[in-house]
Amino acid sequence: MYLGKRKIFNPDQHEAHRAEVIRTKQGAVWNAFTELEGLVNKSELADQYFGKTRAWLSQKLNGCTVLNKKKSFTEAEYHELADAFRHIARRLQAHADEIDAAEMDAPDE
Repeated sequence: MYLGKRKIFNPDQHEAHRAEVIRTKQGAVWNAFTELEGLVNKSELADQYFGKTRAWLSQKLNGCTVLNKKKSFTEAEYHELADAFRHIARRLQAHADEIDAAEMDAPDE
């Protein structure tokens, strides 16, 4: 189910297409980055969670051929990426909870 803020012209058709795309790990990863475009800093994700560069992540995401070898995620890297998303989600949830729990600022007079 699409959780983004963009207006979808034909939601039923979009969901059917989305369901087909996310059937495979490669499609699910591509879809996640597409739907989160601009919200996830790929450079920082690659660095903080993989110790790699944005170029490394982009090559894996796009299935680039480098030195006659197609780049793709290994099973372990797919799992590591899923864990990174879960960790980011926990961090966001913790910050949201802190915002909700904080006192209101004093009004400017």
